[in-house]
Amino acid sequence: PRRGSSRLWLASCPVPADMASVVAAGLGGHDVEALCLLTAPEDEDEQEEESDRRRTQAAGKQIDPTKHLDQWRVICIDFHRFRAKCPDKCKVLIRQGIPEFLRGSVWQKLALSRELPLKYPADIYEQMRRTPTAPCEDEIVRDIHRTFPKHVLYRDKRGLGQQQLLNVLRAYSVFNPEVGYCQGMGFICGALLMYMTEDDAFLMLISLLENYKMSGLFMVGLPLLNKYFFQLQRLLAMHMPLLCNHLAQQGVEPTIYASKWFMTVCICNFPFSTVVRIWDIFLAEGVKIIFRVALALLKLNQEALLSESFEQILETLKQAPSRVESDTLIQVALSIKLKNKTLKDIESEWLAQAAPGM
Repeated sequence: PRRGSSRLWLASCPVPADMASVVAAGLGGHDVEALCLLTAPEDEDEQEEESDRRRTQAAGKQIDPTKHLDQWRVICIDFHRFRAKCPDKCKVLIRQGIPEFLRGSVWQKLALSRELPLKYPADIYEQMRRTPTAPCEDEIVRDIHRTFPKHVLYRDKRGLGQQQLLNVLRAYSVFNPEVGYCQGMGFICGALLMYMTEDDAFLMLISLLENYKMSGLFMVGLPLLNKYFFQLQRLLAMHMPLLCNHLAQQGVEPTIYASKWFMTVCICNFPFSTVVRIWDIFLAEGVKIIFRVALALLKLNQEALLSESFEQILETLKQAPSRVESDTLIQVALSIKLKNKTLKDIESEWLAQAAPGM
């Protein structure tokens, strides 16, 4: 199908198991086992920072598109097995970018959304979609036309794309009335529907809000978003103290410029070529990539920001995502040292401060 049709069908089509020998032959005899040998296993006592540095260097190397695609075709024969046996090699390949025609399928594998029918009824989406009333239907209908308004899939009022978006968001609000609907969810759902069917997008939403703990971004009080703001502010002070002080003097806090970065996983205001690269890494590694991207944007614009006032800073940060090449942004982001322990320590600090008012 041509780009912009109701879905990229190939994106949700995994490589059939009976094609293993054919694909392997095309790689000169390499199978999944052989591909695993392309990377040496890490020593158990190797530090996380050094391991991450090596992966970043590997991800940044010039890649052969044909070889990259051939490797992915083999990996998708049994993705979970390959990832378990060769986690570092898998991380490098994901950071280099998942091939477009496999992206929808791999996203679902990373999010484990196709395992959800084991937890919920197989027809859970149809059950939710057919429910006569939805708690947030009016809000969803009002926002539909604001989601990717220039994209061919969603620009036509009452077109197929807008109807699919309404169906999935409405069904999810029925499925999870505690979260219901929040505007940022529309962009996430819209991006998913570019790569998969309605029922697959619905399962992905469930996985994102459950397995990736994104429900806290959309619940009353936005508890998770407030934690992310606190963590980003602390990280900025650690990595760029001069810029942190200047932004504070100008009254610019993460609450002003970083909301959409976290709530939509960098969908808003980012070129789509950058969006999908960030999502590849987010689904594989979690929220740490969003902090890295945020710090990278601030780092790349630090010189200009240090000489700007409040309004100028906001405009610079608004335009920043569209002014940098995808590869450059990803490379700078991945080069920023950020350990899970650091995020955990800052989270503990946030919890300690929040506890008295809880």
